[in-house]
Amino acid sequence: MRFRIERMTDVEYRNLNIDYGFYSTPVGEILVASTYRGICCIEFADDHDEALQLLCKRFTKSSLQMHRTEYHDMALLFLNNGELKSSDEIVLHLYGTNFQIKVWRALLDIPFGETSTYRDMAKAINNPQALRAVGTAIGRNPVAILIPCHRVLRSDGGIGGYYWGIEKKKILLEWERNKF
Repeated sequence: MRFRIERMTDVEYRNLNIDYGFYSTPVGEILVASTYRGICCIEFADDHDEALQLLCKRFTKSSLQMHRTEYHDMALLFLNNGELKSSDEIVLHLYGTNFQIKVWRALLDIPFGETSTYRDMAKAINNPQALRAVGTAIGRNPVAILIPCHRVLRSDGGIGGYYWGIEKKKILLEWERNKF
């Protein structure tokens, strides 16, 4: 399985057509959103209205339509099986600063079922003093689960925070452990 991040330009960000859908997965109900180039957002969607409002807030100038795409199917294949065919690649079409993109790419290097720390992530991007900035970038990850921010723990081994709550983070970590 491979994930590739393509950075969204400012012009693209202001003129997007986004397809989205709600799906049940082993880790809960999710919203998957994609552009013509790849997945741009995955949110937990225990409350569909709340998840859709968050998507609208992330992409204020975009046109949204409920429509299932091949990108959604690839994400669901990964979420339901924990893997893709080795030849498959999921493109993530993301809007963020250069620093955020760098952190999100580093998160993709954490192997499935393993964890890392905020300190290790700062070292991975060659900026060991940037612990808080790394934490902030991790917290702004727009693609839950696929960009595995849930795999980052505190240096003392504590679970740390998670945008969608500690219980969701525990569920994801347990799900990955059970896949082996």
